Parts: sequence; C-alpha cells; structure tokens
Amino acid sequence: MKLRPDNAHLPLSMLLTCIVGGLAVWVVEDFSGPLSDGGDTDFYEYVGYFFAHNLTLWPVPHLDLIHDQTFYPYGTNHTLLDWGWERDYWYAFCYWVFGKGEPGPYLQYYYAYSLLVSALGTFWLLRATFGSTKAFVAGLIVSVFNFYCLWKYPVHLNISVVHWTTLCMICTYRLLYELVTNPSRLPSLTLWLLWMWLHIQVLSQELGYVAGFALTFSALCAPFLGWQVWLRAKGMGRELWGVEKRIGLNWFLVGLIPLSLWLYLPLTWQIFRGAQAYAETPLAMKPFWSHPIRLLIPYWPGFDSFTVYYRKWLNDSFESYGQGSPGLYLVILAGVGWWATRRKMALWVPIAILLLLCLVYHPVRLPTLSVFPWFSFNRHGGRASLVYPVLFLLLALSVQWPKKWPGQIAFVAVLLLMLTEWVWGFRYPLYYNPKPVSPSVIAYMKNVRDTPGEAVLDFPFCTIGADGVGDKEGLCPYYLQQNAVFTFRRFHHKKVVGQYWGRLLPQQIQPFLGDHWPILLEPGHEFTPTDWQFLDQFLRRNRFAGINLYSDLLTPAQRLAFYQHYGQPMARARLPMAGRVEFLRAAEID
Repeated sequence: MKLRPDNAHLPLSMLLTCIVGGLAVWVVEDFSGPLSDGGDTDFYEYVGYFFAHNLTLWPVPHLDLIHDQTFYPYGTNHTLLDWGWERDYWYAFCYWVFGKGEPGPYLQYYYAYSLLVSALGTFWLLRATFGSTKAFVAGLIVSVFNFYCLWKYPVHLNISVVHWTTLCMICTYRLLYELVTNPSRLPSLTLWLLWMWLHIQVLSQELGYVAGFALTFSALCAPFLGWQVWLRAKGMGRELWGVEKRIGLNWFLVGLIPLSLWLYLPLTWQIFRGAQAYAETPLAMKPFWSHPIRLLIPYWPGFDSFTVYYRKWLNDSFESYGQGSPGLYLVILAGVGWWATRRKMALWVPIAILLLLCLVYHPVRLPTLSVFPWFSFNRHGGRASLVYPVLFLLLALSVQWPKKWPGQIAFVAVLLLMLTEWVWGFRYPLYYNPKPVSPSVIAYMKNVRDTPGEAVLDFPFCTIGADGVGDKEGLCPYYLQQNAVFTFRRFHHKKVVGQYWGRLLPQQIQPFLGDHWPILLEPGHEFTPTDWQFLDQFLRRNRFAGINLYSDLLTPAQRLAFYQHYGQPMARARLPMAGRVEFLRAAEID
C-alpha cells in the first residue's frame, strides 16, 4: 500500500527505531557486565560510581569533591573528573535501583539509548519541514553513521554520546529555516519551548568537547534569529503566532525546563567555578590538531584512514578512525545544498563560521574556539569531528531531486556513494570491543572489599595529570599499564592512593614528593630497611586493608622482597593492561 506523505512518518519512525536499535546492539555486543580495558573505558564507569557515592540531591544537586577517596591519605579536589551529568545520573540510578550498589552494564544501555534519541529526535524535528524521507536519512546520518562518534565508543564514551548536542543544533537550524522561509508568522511556541529545553539538556553532556559546539552554534545563529524575529514581529502583534494547537505539550515542556535546570545547572556551576583554578595551567603534552583536507577522505576500500596512513602527508595529529571525515557523499551533498541556498545567507553563514572555526583550530597556534569559555580545556582540534555530520547535514537538507536527467544521474551516483560509505565505514567500529570484567577479577575485588581496612595501596601506583604534572617527578612509572587501576575501587570500595587526571596543579602532588614516593616507585628500586619502616608505618597509621601488588611490573627480587616482608598473596587475578595483581594483607605486618 502506498503511503500518503502525512502518514509516512509512523512506519518510518518504527523502521528507524529497528535499524538504529539493531545496529546499536551489534556495536555494543555484550550487555552482560561492566566493561574494562585498563584504560579510558574504565574512567566513565568510575565517574558514575563516584557520582553515585558523592551526590547530594536536596535542596539542589551538589557533589562532595574535596576528600581523600583518592590521593589517600592526603586528599585532593576531584573537580576535574570527566563529567556527563545525564550519563552519571543514569549510572547512579541503575547502580542503586537495579544493581543494589554494584557495577553493571549500565553504560552500554545508555549508549544505545543515546543513538536512538539522536536518530528519532532528528527525524521528528525535521520531518514536518523537510519531509519524512529526508528526516529518515538524517536520523541515520547523525546516529549510527556518524563514524567518528561510533569509533569513539566505548574508549571515549564522552565523545560518542552526543544526542542532546545534535538535537539542539538541529532545532536551532529549524527555527532559523522557518523564520527565513516563512515570513508570515513565527515558528510555533512548542518549537521555541523545545529549543529552550534542549539548551539546558546539552549541559548534561560533556561540556568542553560536546555541549560547547551546540552552545557555539546557537551563539552564531542568535543574531540571525533575533533579526528575523524582529522583522516579523514589527507591527504584527499577537496574530503573528497564530493558533497554538499543542497546549498540553507546551505545558509539559514548561514543566521539563525547571526540572532540567534543577538537575544540571547547579552541578555545572559548581564544576565551572572549581575548574577556574586549572584554566591557566599550561599543557606539557603536545597539542593535537586535524588537517582540514581530511574532510575529503572517503570511506572506501583502499582509501579510508585505516587503509592509508594520511598523517605522513598531512603531518597532523591522528587520534581515531573517522577524524575529520563526515563522509565524502555528505560533503558533496552539502556543497549542492549550499549552492541552492547561497542567496539566503542566514541559512548558511552560521554553519560556515562554525566549520571554519573548527577546521582551522589549533590549541596553540590558532586557538579559534578558545574565544568561547566552554572550550577553555579543549586541547584536541580533531574532536570537532563529532559535529561535522550535523553541520554538513544541515547544508544538505536543501538538496532537491534534479529536474533534468544529467542531474538525476549524478544524484543517483552520490546516493550509491553514500550506501558504499555506510557499508564500508560501519565495519570498523567492531574491531575494538572491550570485554566485561571477568568473574575472577570480581572475586579478587570482593576479597579486597571484605578485608577490614579503610584503603588499599596499589603498588606501584600512578599519580599523574594529562598536562604532565607527576610525570617528570616519577609518580607514574608505568603510565600505560596503570593509569586506570584506581578505577577498580568501584568494585572493592576502598580508598586508593593514586589517580589519573586530565589536569593537575603542582601543589596537589607535593605531599607525595614530601613522603619521597618517587624513590619507592622507581622501577627496580631495592627497598632499604628505612623504606620498609616507612611503608609499614604508612599502612598502619592510615588503616590500610593491604596492598594490590602489580607483580608483572616488578623485578623478581622486588616480588620476593614483598613476599618475605608481608607474606604470600591471599588472592590473585589479571587486570587489563596492568597484568597480574596479588593482594597482600596489611594484617601480616609484624
């Protein structure tokens, strides 16, 4: 049966749900338990755990950030964890309600939810203005065929979850499009309320690399929106709005706005204020940038950025698959769409400005995005790739089916290119898929948790910032293997000594230097009687349950010395990256 245009949206939305949901399950693959790879994947699990244990909801949400749960027993400020408020609320709710205080596969489900929200939200925002077919394809482009974000899961989950940012940008553009193309009246009050609510919702996502792009796009569109509203409102009065048909939906949005403000704004303000102390700290590591020519790299066999090592020609910083490339088909369609709207500058100038700011961004040489306060900590130009599919899609929405046969042939060729890139590009995200934490690690951590004591000492431990603080001082001799070992406190619930941070202030590591930890952590260091005396007193005085000994990182002589001093391990396991870990009870100290 042929569907009438006004009825096509229901089956198409159902089909979109099935496609995106099915591909999301395929990408996630395993929903059986919390994921762990010994690296960044563990960080987002840990932030959710930290959030669940340190959040106070009433009268307004507030986090306890200054304590000794890490950097024990010295204590530190935990402001610069990688927050994502909606993700963290989701984790905390699942942790307490479904997990009964235990980790679970909560973030896998959150990621699938994010893809569905991106796809369906885009479809419903665009269908009335651009038609169901375009809206359907757009929903796929911004969700499961945003290959840069797809490849980021789960290692950089903060970058792969972009649904509210995507919808906020699309809603902003729809408002602008309706104002430019329909001079007789303003867009509906429902759309304005939704637009307001989405600007609050973006605060629930990672601010410095994700939400900031939606806020920037709105800032660039604001003069054009304001001018168009003023032109139409001048002298037309209340009749400009027309008859509002969605009164119930409007009241629902009016109720959602203060709820979202209460959930997200106090926490955002708390972190913003706390982060000011770190804003001027220089980065010791090199900045990352992405060459603009990557826009033209297609997802073709033999041409994509896995098959060809483009960095040797472009001399830029390559972080992950899909960086800089939304798909060659989308760039072509965007060019055609721009030509169709070239005389309506309000429809493309804000997009062009944001694209230019992103494409030329270099954190040191040309920090274009840094003029916006939410990009103060942005040190990787390539991560703007997460919004390239959205920006090029907005330009491509104005493409129409050509009237003449040469144009029709060219259009069909571009559609075939799109299908080729979709199929080829989607094969890579499944190449890297961390597994859930093994039962042996769970059992090991339970042994640690059940042992009396307030904390556990990871030895060696890692105390370092991505800005280089702690590195030259010798506080993280095994960065690759150990930067995430602190995150396993989500299983054993003990306080820990080390932690990895995005940035650290030099004064935060002074207690470690005062206690001469760099000497004890030095690879191959042979403990003297004075060293053992310090370690014994440190464990006793601070009520440690014991030591997580990372024996693969020690010499045979070091391992033997620990066994002779503290006795044989009471539990063993293997952690991703860090290797073999053995638990020595502090009670064995003489």
